[in-house]
Amino acid sequence: MLRTLMSLLSSSLILSSALGESLPTKKLQDWTVVVSPQATVSEKYAAEEFRSLFKGVSGVELALAEKASVAGAIHVGIDSVRSVDPAFSIEDLGDEGLRIRVEPTRILIAGGLPRGTLYGVYEFFERYCGVRFLTRDHTHFPSPPPDSIPCEEFRFAPTFSFRWSYYRENSDAPEFAARMRVNTVTPDDKLGGNTPQSLINHSLFRYVSPDKYGKDHPEYFALVDGVRRLDVGGGGPEPCVTNQAVLDIVSEGVIADLDANPNQRNISVSQNDNDEYCRCATCEAINQAEGTPMGSHLAFVNAVAERVEAKHPKVKVGTLAYWYTRKPPKTIVPRKNIQIQLCSIECCTLHPINDPNCPKNREFFEDLMNWKKISEDIWIWNYNTNFRAYDLPFPNLRVISPNLKFFAENNVHGVFMQANGNGTAGEMSELRNYVISRCLWNPNLEGWSLVEEFCRLHYGKAADRVLEYLTFFHDYVDSKGCHPACFPRYWDLALDPEVTVRMYRMFEAAMAEAENETIRDRVEKASICVYKALIEAGPGMRFQDGVFKPDWPADMGGIGSRYIELCKKHQMTMAGENTPAEEYFDRLKQAEAGIPGERLENSVWRVTVVPERNARMVELYHKPTGRHLFAAMGRKNLGMEMLSGELEESGLSGFKEKETPRFGVGKTAVDMTLRNDLPNGSVYTRKVYFRRDQPEKVFFSSEILHQGNDPTEYQIKVRPEFDIVTDTTDTSVIAAYIKDDEWKQFNEDWDTYTGPKAELLLSAKGGEIAIYNHRDRFGAKVNYKPEQVEQPKLWWEPSWEQANLELWTRRAELKKGEKLAYDYSIECLAEPPR
Repeated sequence: MLRTLMSLLSSSLILSSALGESLPTKKLQDWTVVVSPQATVSEKYAAEEFRSLFKGVSGVELALAEKASVAGAIHVGIDSVRSVDPAFSIEDLGDEGLRIRVEPTRILIAGGLPRGTLYGVYEFFERYCGVRFLTRDHTHFPSPPPDSIPCEEFRFAPTFSFRWSYYRENSDAPEFAARMRVNTVTPDDKLGGNTPQSLINHSLFRYVSPDKYGKDHPEYFALVDGVRRLDVGGGGPEPCVTNQAVLDIVSEGVIADLDANPNQRNISVSQNDNDEYCRCATCEAINQAEGTPMGSHLAFVNAVAERVEAKHPKVKVGTLAYWYTRKPPKTIVPRKNIQIQLCSIECCTLHPINDPNCPKNREFFEDLMNWKKISEDIWIWNYNTNFRAYDLPFPNLRVISPNLKFFAENNVHGVFMQANGNGTAGEMSELRNYVISRCLWNPNLEGWSLVEEFCRLHYGKAADRVLEYLTFFHDYVDSKGCHPACFPRYWDLALDPEVTVRMYRMFEAAMAEAENETIRDRVEKASICVYKALIEAGPGMRFQDGVFKPDWPADMGGIGSRYIELCKKHQMTMAGENTPAEEYFDRLKQAEAGIPGERLENSVWRVTVVPERNARMVELYHKPTGRHLFAAMGRKNLGMEMLSGELEESGLSGFKEKETPRFGVGKTAVDMTLRNDLPNGSVYTRKVYFRRDQPEKVFFSSEILHQGNDPTEYQIKVRPEFDIVTDTTDTSVIAAYIKDDEWKQFNEDWDTYTGPKAELLLSAKGGEIAIYNHRDRFGAKVNYKPEQVEQPKLWWEPSWEQANLELWTRRAELKKGEKLAYDYSIECLAEPPR
């Protein structure tokens, strides 16, 4: 409680009027900036920044000196300040706090080392002169400048010692980042360097590598569903954290890293970026007793931290409370030298984290409250972009301020505000960076006021239209009852052709009101997001004469081309976290030109495949019921991308999807054969066909003929994404069934992809899995051969209104000339399976 109170006080303004007077701004034009020859590099740079910014305010370049003149001086840095006021104290302000005193004949600015004085200069110009650091190339200087500055004393110390607004706008322009008081992007001494705290991040893969240990010691790695897989994404397989040898390896590796970097203040000992944690008997016993997989993980981190403390007693060991480890254990508590970085990846980004009415945020709120009870060293990893599509409209501008204020009130030492930091020109990135950076520095600022301030200063006469768009979009998504996280698709934002066109028209109006070319360029850059909304959620694709083409109104043709033109002009480099812009542009160009498709029909089914896109089946239309089992060409046929609801086969091992983008096609009246030559010379063949004796089914038969010289392990994932037309989590409505000796429902009490009866998927031998909507009375069944399948899987995402009945084939190490083959079929259900 005491720390919370003190942190709030330290981030508040402490003002005292010196003489009840004001200092005329014009009087400063004859003054001198004074900095000591013994000043640090950062303090000397602060003096230069004062001169530069004052020239921007007044047009006058102040003189620089090492000693004060008879009257009128701005003393910058603690040595210069104490040369005229030996009692001037900053020791209680920490390494970034600042103190400003304005008197009739002098101004004193100093702060903690290494950054406090520099930040004091920026605070001076924001507070007293109305300067705003909006973007790297737009600093606002008010015209006319203020007439006077109040004579007063001002102290400030930031709540958060670690402040990272994760944008290229900062990392590419560290001088601008310093002006925004982002203290995590540059080691440059001139700019005060970085905070000594490093980001707590995924790290165990660095110490326990499958390349090094997998062959001889598979027991070092996680046991999941009875298998110790080594080819796991997200950095590699999780280690078995109750294995003594793993503890020794990680501890020795961490201590060796610290020995090599003796100035390091903290080090990460944290899970990899996947959910394949170990379920061996020893790990599970701890996890079951503690009510969370964080039980075994935190016990492991505690053990590492104990060894670290013996060798490096001043170093903290950081670990993520992320995904499956977010919930704190019942009885195991972190050691005093452990930092907990709590990650909000599941949270709603539209509503504040402490909003009691947001169902998606309640668990995170409770987890933070419970961590607060057992740890005094909490850090936050918060998410502030759409990682799937960096430039799709993203409605989180209203929650940045309340979230950061909430963190400040609850023992949080620092915040990583992750955004599209590996790309440039994401949706409203300059605006969002402005709001995030200023609120990280002072969580008591009101976020939407900063939005309005930025827009009015940056977009000129077009500001009202831009603000109209931002207000409309946030209100609209909220009114639809949406709770988007940080990977939303257009339906998570309730976007549709009508609303996307409306937002597009708002930016047309903004462009018309822009008063000059500079403003038009800025508005144009901001408008990229509505072009992306049209591309994803505007009018959909039409299949005609063997080609998919956008079904746009006549006056909106060429949206994709215009989008690409704007993105290139404004240097957008990434379309999503893992999608380079140029790769995405190529897909759009194909869509506008027309995407070839292949269609196969009988009396019951119409199926359509896109051979050039990994032979994805985007249409599975059941003629008797008029129902699209896949949404891509059904309910979600919007935009130019056919984003979701399809069937895809992809390699889990042996090859990856990007190695098989285009398939050749051979077709008869009843079958379609798709062929792809893999990079190693092997042949991947997929066949889709109908049988006259069973017209109610669509049949699939696939094989890989290995032609490489070296033996290679192959495993394929078959992923049909069925449209279940509801977002309910009620398992009496959406029921998943598996066939063993008889049909059994297994998804009671499930969340998106797991639950208490998951073992049925491993043990069932009937070769059939189904999903059924009892309310609308329809479903789908996948038939397979159990001897060919490692296990079927259900991936159920209610918010997407989608359920995937996946088949993971058995692993097969093939020698040259050997085959991996698998077969399955799909049928539509009018009744639940019996």
